[in-house]
Amino acid sequence: MPDRTAPVPRAALVTGATRGIGRLTAERLVGLGYDVVASGRDPDAVAAVADELGCRGLELDVADPASIARAARRLADEGVVVDALVNNAGVCLEDGPLSIAEGDLGTQMATNTFGPWLLMRAFVPGMVERGFGRVVNVSSGSGSFAEGLDLGAYSVSKAALNALTVAVAREVRALGLGADVLVNAVCPGWAQTDMGGPSAPVPVEQAVDGVVWAVQLPSGGPSGRFFRDGTEIPW
Repeated sequence: MPDRTAPVPRAALVTGATRGIGRLTAERLVGLGYDVVASGRDPDAVAAVADELGCRGLELDVADPASIARAARRLADEGVVVDALVNNAGVCLEDGPLSIAEGDLGTQMATNTFGPWLLMRAFVPGMVERGFGRVVNVSSGSGSFAEGLDLGAYSVSKAALNALTVAVAREVRALGLGADVLVNAVCPGWAQTDMGGPSAPVPVEQAVDGVVWAVQLPSGGPSGRFFRDGTEIPW
C-alpha cells in the first residue's frame, strides 16, 4: 500500500474540465499542488487544457460506461492513484418529465447521475482501502426538494445525484471503519458559464470556491451533506 503520508501531490480527477467550472477547478487544484487529471469528451480540448495548465489530460465521456472503464484502466496502468474525484461534467435539459424525449432523458440521467455513480464505483473503493479520499458531486439547488425541482428533467437528475451522494457516504461509513473518505454534494449556484449564460448572477470564480473548499475538507469533516459557498443547504 502506498504511503499517503509522504509529501507527494494527491491526484485529483476533474470531469468536464475543458471549460467553465471544471476548467477553473482544475486550474485551482493545480495551483494548490494537486496532481490534476483534467478530463473531457473532446480529446483536442483535453489536450489543450492539459498543456495550458501543466497537468494530465484524459479523454472521458461520463455518459459512456465503456469510456469510464477505459479511463480507469488507463489511470491504473499509469500508476495514478485518485485521491479526489470531482464529478463536475453535466448537461441541462429543462424539458418536463412528461414532455422530454426518451433519448434526451436518457442522456440527462446518464451524464448527471449514472456517470458519477460509475466513477464513484471505480475510485471510491480504492479510497476506502487506502484510508483517504474526497468526492465532490457538483449538483444544483434545483435538485433540492426544499429549494427547487423547477427545471424539469435536469432537476430530477440532480435530485438523484443528491440521493446517490447520501447513499455512497453511508456505504463508505459502513465499509470504511473510520477511513478518512468524505463524499459530499456542492451547489455552485447559477454561474456565468456556457450552461448558465452570461446573465447568471454568480461569477464562475465564486462558484468554484465552494467546489475547491469541499475537495480540501480536513479529516473529520462532514460527509453525505449538501453545501453552497461552504454552508450546508437542505436536500
